[in-house]
Amino acid sequence: MALNLFGTKPREACEVHGHHGGSGNRMLAAMVLISFALVVWHVLSSGTGGHLASSEAAPVSFPVLLGSELRELLFDKHGILMELWEVLPYFLVGIIIAGYLRTFKVAVKLQAKLRKYGVLSVFLASFVGIITPLCACGTVTTALGLLLAGIPLAPVMALMVTSPLLSPSTYLLTLNDLGPEWTVIRTVSAFAMGIFAGLLTLALGRRSGFRKEDIFIEGALVRGDFHDEDYPDERLRCSCRRNFGNRVAVRTGSKFLIFLAKTVEMVWVVGKYVIVGVVIGAVVERYLPREWVVRFFGQGDPLNIVWVTLASVPMFLHQISASSIVYHIKGSLEGTLDAGAALAFMIGGPVTAVPTMVLFWSFFRKRVFFLYMFACLSGTLLIAYGFQYLVFVPGVDVGNPLLKGVGSLSGGEAVVIRKHDPNVRMVMDPAGKGAVATYSNAADGRGPVVFDGAQGRFAAAMADRCDNRVYIGNIADWLGENSLAAASSKILVYSLGSGSGDAAALLGDTVLAELKGRGFTVRKATRNDVPRLTEGVLAEYGQVWLFFGDDGAGLSDAEIKLLADHNAAGGAALVVPSRLQPGGAAPLASRYGVTFSGVADNGPEVRVATASAAFSRTAQWLGTVLKLVKKA
Repeated sequence: MALNLFGTKPREACEVHGHHGGSGNRMLAAMVLISFALVVWHVLSSGTGGHLASSEAAPVSFPVLLGSELRELLFDKHGILMELWEVLPYFLVGIIIAGYLRTFKVAVKLQAKLRKYGVLSVFLASFVGIITPLCACGTVTTALGLLLAGIPLAPVMALMVTSPLLSPSTYLLTLNDLGPEWTVIRTVSAFAMGIFAGLLTLALGRRSGFRKEDIFIEGALVRGDFHDEDYPDERLRCSCRRNFGNRVAVRTGSKFLIFLAKTVEMVWVVGKYVIVGVVIGAVVERYLPREWVVRFFGQGDPLNIVWVTLASVPMFLHQISASSIVYHIKGSLEGTLDAGAALAFMIGGPVTAVPTMVLFWSFFRKRVFFLYMFACLSGTLLIAYGFQYLVFVPGVDVGNPLLKGVGSLSGGEAVVIRKHDPNVRMVMDPAGKGAVATYSNAADGRGPVVFDGAQGRFAAAMADRCDNRVYIGNIADWLGENSLAAASSKILVYSLGSGSGDAAALLGDTVLAELKGRGFTVRKATRNDVPRLTEGVLAEYGQVWLFFGDDGAGLSDAEIKLLADHNAAGGAALVVPSRLQPGGAAPLASRYGVTFSGVADNGPEVRVATASAAFSRTAQWLGTVLKLVKKA
């Protein structure tokens, strides 16, 4: 008779831990229903796609309108299913790592060392929290086991604060959603939160009321989350077979089979939060009134961090959902994201999840509960404001690949860029004046486009000023990596007029050497060299860099159509208008939802980043990891 590895799950409640996972699932379901209600409200008030719900010419019933809107939300090229498909590789790698950690009890072995190192145990516990694949409820129940096993409250508090903020799956999904620099920021923030909470608890640990014997509510029932045999205290250790991994583990000694079972088990544990995060993010980007998003996540109000931190307390925001929601919020903004508010959202929401608060209130005395809340809220504010004023630069899209390794750019007068399409992301808008933007629409097979309103930083005379050379190289890299054209490493630098857009005055020798060193072949041409752009000319180049002259000379309608076709086939472009005659580039830019509105003086230099060299190197290393995951 074959070995029954996949026995049915027992119906009776676990005598050690009981059943409580349904409360978290109900909260997730409620969040999805609220999102659905927002879609219904939008259709009732505005119809589909922003059109009125009814018209005299062709009235349409509400169920038909709602069905159409839901189909678009799910199946559109930018819809929920497409985004889930893009997230899938990072999700799979994350659950495989989580399965390995749980199978070989890496976190449990580290937990056993916590009692040995005194103050250093706070730092070790914070690290353990980062790599532990626990949900919010699982963190509290694991902490209970550690406390009953004799581990001091300080490192346990560090673990409880850190674990809901980061895990292997969250780490990789943040790489996908927000890029390597945000992943570094989120990792450092989670680690710092744990250290802050642990040291704060350590300072209070000798006071009456915070000793181990004084922190529990007498008779409180211990309830677990994973129902594992890994709890360090025998009174909480459980092999009840409630979870799939446990049912396999008691039937076989094969580590490989147990690893597969625990990995499969994580599909639902992690996957439900991925799905909810993508759904909420898509709904927020499409339907939440833009003025609400701008009010709390747009630039301008130094109190945004406070409001977002307080508003995130009652939310059931999981660590995995947070980065996806922030990604969609970025897309809905007309300018750059308030990075401090976004960081507060990604810290304050997961660390104060409602199920965690309920469990905390049930098990611990109220003074410990309020200590936890104080550590979470004050830590969120300190870290978010610390990054806001020490690392983040207002008006800069943190982690944008165009700004990798760029500390500052030359300023001067620049054409103001405005976005009118969700596929356009603002890269820089100092003082709220758009200076650099990108267009990306890979779902439709289109190539990327960069818009830069400051033609001066491309001048040969400015090549060695600030970090202009690195920035121009980053533009070529980003366009090349996202272009679908076969000749993505070939660049045509095309000057359309006289003045600052003259080819002779553009891209000095050092910039050309930089581009050559990055593997690009560059040809500079003017209207005299190439009187007009043709299909044959464009076919030779994967990237077309267009510099418009001060004489206002633009492109013909036929050339604009050819460039649009080139982009639709995956070709990339850089569009740089003239500050004196921006109208020359306007017809082409308008095809991508970009307009030009006046000129702004950004001063002699525009500050881009204050991150240390070590911070930048870490982000670059994570970028390499991201590329490897994509290839896999």
